[in-house]
Amino acid sequence: MNPQHIDADMRAYLENRELTCGGLIVRRGEEIILEQNWGYADPRTKTPADSRSLYRMMSMTKPVVAVAVMQQIEDGRLTLDTPVSRFLPSYRNPRVTADPRYESADWTDDETIARLSAAFDPEAVKTVPAVRDITVRDLLTHSSGLAQGAVGMLCGQRDRTDRRTVADAAEGYGRYILDFQPGTAYGYSPLAAFDVLLRVAELAADEEAASLLRRRIFAPLGMDDTTFFPTEEQKSRLVRLVRRENGILADKTWTGEDILSATLRDGYHYAMGGAGLCSTLRDYDRFVAMLLGEGTFGGARILSPETVRRMQTERMEHLPDPDAGMQWGLGMIVRTDPAKAASPCTAGTYGWSGAYGTHFIVSPAERLSAVWVTNRTDLNGSSSPISYHVEELVFEDGADALH
Repeated sequence: MNPQHIDADMRAYLENRELTCGGLIVRRGEEIILEQNWGYADPRTKTPADSRSLYRMMSMTKPVVAVAVMQQIEDGRLTLDTPVSRFLPSYRNPRVTADPRYESADWTDDETIARLSAAFDPEAVKTVPAVRDITVRDLLTHSSGLAQGAVGMLCGQRDRTDRRTVADAAEGYGRYILDFQPGTAYGYSPLAAFDVLLRVAELAADEEAASLLRRRIFAPLGMDDTTFFPTEEQKSRLVRLVRRENGILADKTWTGEDILSATLRDGYHYAMGGAGLCSTLRDYDRFVAMLLGEGTFGGARILSPETVRRMQTERMEHLPDPDAGMQWGLGMIVRTDPAKAASPCTAGTYGWSGAYGTHFIVSPAERLSAVWVTNRTDLNGSSSPISYHVEELVFEDGADALH
């Protein structure tokens, strides 16, 4: 790892109008070996980004929810194979699509999507009964069939659920037709699976979701700025949300592209398990450092070492890799074969990404973690070339350069 190279490349992103701001923390064990911020949290006022700037974490909410679920498993309140219907009766005996109209459609073609969307009627879709109910394991490994394909997407377009709480959201998803039989395929679930998991966690614990995460994860780790519902003071530290359009970064803060415009409304208390958390670079680093420390950070024990290892190594062995050289663990994506994955990371490195460009990795082999934050709406999560380049920079010149 070359700090000068990292700094030069981040400044190039700023100069090329690819980022307004960003931040990176790299750790070796509990020691921070690099911490740096670049650019402006608010370009209008020239307010510099720093480690207390608040970012929309998007799907990096999911690993936090996964940890909360694993805590409930450690507490004996559920297991990986517990049916969701034990807590949510509307998930009992789901239906699975068996309709060739949707299975054979070209979903890369906009005209096809528009035609099928306009004519979609959930009541007219051909279905078969699910061979079993969805389990906690299915949701954690993106293999439930819930909102993971064409029919799930179309059900979502017809969903008129008023999601004032995560309970409302989970009930709404319970009416969806599954895209495949639970446990028989993979398909990324951007929102539904982890909203349902968060609802299951709060029912298992008999505690409201935001309170549960605060008490069991955020407070013990000192993550004082991590929240679904930022205060007015915290909102003042939110970085501006941008999108690259015609070579410039257009401000999309509080527009329809901003996730917070959907969750921070009067009368709403929607702790969105798939994408709702806001956090700072330093806060989220403490969560990732806990994973690197096999469940412990700063004297706080969040999970057992065995549970953290299980999150990295648990597999749906009968299913093919979701991507070459990659495998889903429990709420994590793992680089099982970096050469096949064209990844610069060491084998066994795991982590997650958010749609607005947030990203983290943990390398157990190197006792290394890295957290990268930015907020740009068109970076496409795990496909972000900037996040990939951050990995290249962290692992630059091989593992020996990290020591």
